[in-house]
Amino acid sequence: MSAQSLFSKKNIESQKFDARKGIMEELNLPPEIISFVRKNSRTLQIALVLFLVLVLSWIFYDYYTERQENNAASLLASAMQIEKTEERLPVLEEVVNDFSRTDTALWGKLELANLDYQNGAYDWAIVKYEEIITKLPSGSSLVPLVRLNLAQSYEETTQYDQAISQYNLLKKATGFREESHLALGRIYKEKDDLPQARQEYEELLSTMEDGAAPQLRSKVQALLNSLGAAENEITAAKPEENKE
Repeated sequence: MSAQSLFSKKNIESQKFDARKGIMEELNLPPEIISFVRKNSRTLQIALVLFLVLVLSWIFYDYYTERQENNAASLLASAMQIEKTEERLPVLEEVVNDFSRTDTALWGKLELANLDYQNGAYDWAIVKYEEIITKLPSGSSLVPLVRLNLAQSYEETTQYDQAISQYNLLKKATGFREESHLALGRIYKEKDDLPQARQEYEELLSTMEDGAAPQLRSKVQALLNSLGAAENEITAAKPEENKE
């Protein structure tokens, strides 16, 4: 009877090794931690599952984002190889609409804006250029280029105040100062604000370095001479009594 009781099912069950208890004890964990793990094992398991789901979701998101960017870039490249504008437009619009969250979509929209400008659709170009600027990081090297196109679009539609605002911002960008001064002088002259036009040209001359291109210096001087002649004509046209 004693042998039977020694190998009985009840006795075997009672002799089973508690792996969880043994592992925690082998790791020399403090009793408080062992007690916490035992009491909250269910919660800890759920937390572990959620963590794994989060990690896998992040990996999948990175994979999806990279795949979208690659597909958008491939589609944009194929669009740029199309020579006929009417055939290129729908492909560019597909890039912008189907991959709107990618960086490539901005390049697609920029190309659409440039096509609008080339086709004389300046109002549509303005809308696109403004949207592109708002989405670009402030330090992006693309911002001055887009701003120049925006300023020129405003100028083409005789929205001179908006054009002046953009050119004044553009003067602060490296490599765009001379072009901005020239454009501002041109606009002020178009508005018959000759003193302000003169100020722009003189400011440009004063900021030119000694090694500046002589052609540019000669061009600015010629513009100033032209302004002087225009100012003399206006003065000569005034009634004699106004001179007094």
